[in-house]
Order: sequence, then structure tokens, then C-alpha cells
Amino acid sequence: MNTFLTSSSSLTPKSALLTFLLLSCVKWLLVPAYRSTDFDVHRNWLALTRHLPVSQWYFDDVNGTTVHTLDYPPLFALFEYALGNNVVTRKMMEVGWIDDRCLELLPDSTCNDPPPSDRCVRFHRGTVIFVGDAVLFVGAYLAAKSTSTLGEEGCGRASSYFTFAAIVSNPGLIMLDHVHFQYNGMLLGVLLISIACMVWGAGTSLPPSPSSSSQKHNNARSTIQTNDQRRWELLSAATYAGLLAMKHLYLTLAPLYFFYLLGRHCFVVVTVEERLGGEKGNDDDGEGTTPVVRFSWRRLLVLAGVSLLCFSGPFVPFLMQPDPVEQLRQILRRLFPFGRGLVHDYWAANIWALYLFISKIATFVLRKAPILPVSARGCLESVIPFPEPQPILVALILLIGLWPGGMDMAWKVGRWSLTKPLCNPGKFFIHAVVFCSLSSFMLGYHVHEKAIMTAIVPMTLLATNTRHTARLFVRTCMFGIFGILPLLFRPEELLFKVVLYVGWMCGVIFALESIHRDDQSSSHGRTVLTTVDLISFVTLACVLIFMEVIHPLIFMPSGRLEFLPLMITSVICAVGLVLCWFESCSQMIFGSVRVAWR
Repeated sequence: MNTFLTSSSSLTPKSALLTFLLLSCVKWLLVPAYRSTDFDVHRNWLALTRHLPVSQWYFDDVNGTTVHTLDYPPLFALFEYALGNNVVTRKMMEVGWIDDRCLELLPDSTCNDPPPSDRCVRFHRGTVIFVGDAVLFVGAYLAAKSTSTLGEEGCGRASSYFTFAAIVSNPGLIMLDHVHFQYNGMLLGVLLISIACMVWGAGTSLPPSPSSSSQKHNNARSTIQTNDQRRWELLSAATYAGLLAMKHLYLTLAPLYFFYLLGRHCFVVVTVEERLGGEKGNDDDGEGTTPVVRFSWRRLLVLAGVSLLCFSGPFVPFLMQPDPVEQLRQILRRLFPFGRGLVHDYWAANIWALYLFISKIATFVLRKAPILPVSARGCLESVIPFPEPQPILVALILLIGLWPGGMDMAWKVGRWSLTKPLCNPGKFFIHAVVFCSLSSFMLGYHVHEKAIMTAIVPMTLLATNTRHTARLFVRTCMFGIFGILPLLFRPEELLFKVVLYVGWMCGVIFALESIHRDDQSSSHGRTVLTTVDLISFVTLACVLIFMEVIHPLIFMPSGRLEFLPLMITSVICAVGLVLCWFESCSQMIFGSVRVAWR
């Protein structure tokens, strides 16, 4: 078992396919499970793209207050169009596997709309399993294979099958996609494909050798590697641009891609011969070579052209409408509905949850405090409760939060990787994706709890590198996935979500303990899990008991403190994830690029 976990060759197409089939059978059992209003959101998307012309897709409001949010970019709309307008769907309707009402347009309100039929539910659930999960499995397979190169030169090692299995079986994705109903796995699969291409591009380019005796051989080898590097990096940029056209949640990764590729892809390393002199002690003819980095406008134009083409392509059908400017305005209004407020009704476990919690505590203390002078109370009441930050201020704070990894280090590592002995710039890139995703989750405006998966899934690629990355992965999953549990609020799903969460966490911890055990001289004791982690598990267990047992029995019958379980969950998970965020920044700077500091 330990050999299988630690082997980088244990992941094969056959093992990946068997895992896909096994998990698909398990997920099919969840078809009758609870589904949220997001089911009707995507059902409405499929219906309007099937029945309405393109010009009306983002204007589908009967009364202007539709509950079916259309907050997806055009490429996702085209994906929904493809689901509802293909040979397979038409054939399924002909034979009666899909009823006609399943694809009919929905009214603004679903109050009087009868529930969908079982055939309709099976069809929509099936699209997530056999279309969305297929993309996730391809992305997880490619990303797991690409990370096997990260074990070179003392950077740790990678267990490909563990990485693959941990991604595709993640309980957060199962609860979000196959119970709550969304397509997060498909979007994250595209992100993993982009990451895999970037890692392969980073591993195919090495600094040229300074030895002039083998200069011709090195030049030929460098040319081949540079061409391979360029292709992989262009493919990564194109894939990310397509992902951005599917979901604007990933917009916060744009600075990372831009600055990293600007520093690495848009510069060319050339060697310049120089006369060093006999006293330098070099080769007989006194000649040597020095690598010189030059900016390439041609590479920049090609990179920009490919990225813009993949991103703007899905917008073309909307730009061809009679009023393209109004089409773009409406799309932007749908994508950025700032009227929803700073936070979601159910607080995501981020900085703003802590901000609002402190505000509520301060308000309570001020109301219950002893009599204060009128001037002092008036001064406090002017700032308590705390004012809600405006979207422009939140965007500025987020930009500052993205600076360390998404801009500063991305630019430096991109340049350093051309001439300095970096361990592997691909490893930094994964660290930076994790950090930027955590920054977006922590500081973004109106963040949903599902956004934590954008950090957890890429972090899985690093879990087997070192004990430090394994601990960070365990802690982020511990708090991040726990914050998703309240989405499944019905008693019928209680046993399922608890068993899924606890079972997966125990399995991951056992596997990582086995993988990293030989890092110590002793084969006994814990290598990944620490006492702090055990205390955190116990704390979360107490929160779960209060949330699912004590509160429903004591507080809920009287209607008191209805929001208390969600607030406690958000605040405790926020504290844990903030610490993980800081640790992610530290590992990104000092763990993945410290070789370059020499």
C-alpha cells in the first residue's frame, strides 16, 4: 500500500478510468438527494438557450426580478446551449427519457411552478456526472501526471494516484455538484488542465550551460526546449482564457498569469560570447558565454493574441446583435450584481465574516454597556455597527492582497527561472494559484462558500511534496470543507455529509502519513497531523454537535438565535482559514523559490 501511494507511476489511464466509473456509480445514487435553487438556475439556463435567440439570453426577465440568476459569462451560456441542443438530448426526448416540461422556460418565481419530474432530475444530474466530471477527471489526471516532475532536485516527491484520487473524490465537490447542484468540478477541471500545461512548460526550459566546449549542443537543446516551453505556456494561457469566459470567479488569477508569463514567456535567453582573458582561468582560447535576457515583442503579441482570441471568441455571437454595446452592458450587470451586498446571507468563512462578527459584538457591548457620557456614546454610535465597505474599496483591498504572489513574486520568478537555479518554477506557480485563490476568498466582495474549492483543489497537487505542504492541505480542507456542510441543511443529509467529510479526511490523513513517514528516522508517531490539528478536529466536532443537535432541540423551537449556528461555523472556520492563508504565503515565498535567493 505504501509503495502504491508513493509511486509516481501508479496513475495509469486504466486506473483513472476505473476510478471514474466507480465514483460515477456512487454519485448516481445521489440523484434523489436534496437540490438547491441552483438546480432551477441551471435548468433555466438550458431552457432559455434552447428556446430564445442569443439577443435575449441575458435579458430574460419577465418582471425584472427573476430568481434565476444569469451570472455566468458567455462561454458557459454556450455550454448550456450545447447541452440542450445536441443529437443525444433530442434522441432522449424522442424516446421519452426527458419530458417536454423539463426544457420549458421557467417563470420569474418558482412558487407556483410544480417540481421537475424524476426524468428531468436524472437528466440534469447526469450532465454533471458524465460531462462535468469527465472534464474534472481529465484535468486531475493531467495535473497529477505533471506534478511528478516536482520531485526533482530535492523539492519533494509526488504520488500521482493519491493526488488524482484526492481531487476527484473531494467531498466538497461531491456536496456542491451532486447534491447542491452546480458545475464546479468542470470549471476546476479546466483550471487543472491550465496548471498542468504551465508546469510542463516550466519543466522543459533550463538555463543554458556556460561551458563553451558544448555550446553547439546546448544551443540546439535549448532551442528545442524553448519551443516546447512556448507551446505549453501558450496552451496554458489559452485554457485559462477559456476558463475566464466560463466563470468570472477566476478573474483574480489573471494578474498571476499575466505577470508570470510576462516575465517568463516574453523574454528570450541568448548567450553572448566574451573575452575573459587568460588570468580568469577559463578554457584555452579564453572565450566564455554569459546568458543575456532580452524582451521579445513577438512573443508578447502572440501570447496576447491567443489569450484574447480564446477569451473574446464566446462574446462574438452577442457582439453580432443589433445593439452590441447594450448586450455587453447587460452581461456586465449580470456578472457583477453589487446590489447583493458585501457578504452572502450565509457568511463565507473569510475576513468579512470576522469583520461583521466583531461589528455585532461591538454593537451588543455598546447596547449593554453602562451609561456613558453623551458625547462618548454619540462618537461610538457613529462607527458601530461598522460601515459596510464599498465595492471599489473591497477591490482595492483585494488587489493589495494579490500583490505578493499574483504580481511581485510572479514577475520575479518568471524572470529568475530563465537564468537562476530555481527548483522548478512550476511548483511556485501552483503555490501562487493557491495563494491568489485564498486571497480572493478572503477579501473578495460577496464571496460564496464554494469559492474555497478554487484553493483546495490546486493545493492537492502539493500535498505530497513535503510535510509542510501536507499539513497546510489538511488544515485548509478541514476548515474549508467544514464550512460547506451547512449547505446540506436537511436532517436527511446529516449522516451522509458527516460520514463523507470524516471518512475522506481520515483517508487523506492516513495516506499522507504513509507517504511522509519515511521522512523521519522513526517509523512510529505522527508525521503530518499535529496536536493543533487534533484540537481543531475536536473543536469542529463540538460545533457540529451544537449545530445539528443542541440548537435544533433548544433554540429552534422558540425561534431564538436562528443565525447562531451559521455564525459560529463561519467565524471558527474563518480563523482557521486566515492562518492557512498566511502559511500559504510563507510557503509560496520561502518554500517554492528559496533556491533562487542563493
